[in-house]
Amino acid sequence: MNRVPAKLVLHLLHQEADRRGDDRYRLKAATLRKWVQRGHITRGGGGYDLKEILNYLDSRESKSA
Repeated sequence: MNRVPAKLVLHLLHQEADRRGDDRYRLKAATLRKWVQRGHITRGGGGYDLKEILNYLDSRESKSA
C-alpha cells in the first residue's frame, strides 16, 4: 500500500472531479480527517492510501443508489 500526503490526495481527487464532472471527488482535508476519526479510512506513515479513499467513495455511491 502506497501512502501519499493529503495535499497530493486532494489534488488528484480534484483532477478526477474535473475529468468526471463529479463533485463527489472534490474533498477537503477536513473530510479526510473526519473519515479517519470515524474509521472509514486509515492514515499511516506517509499519509493516505488513495485506493482506499476511492473504494470508500465508490461504496458510498453504491449505498445511496
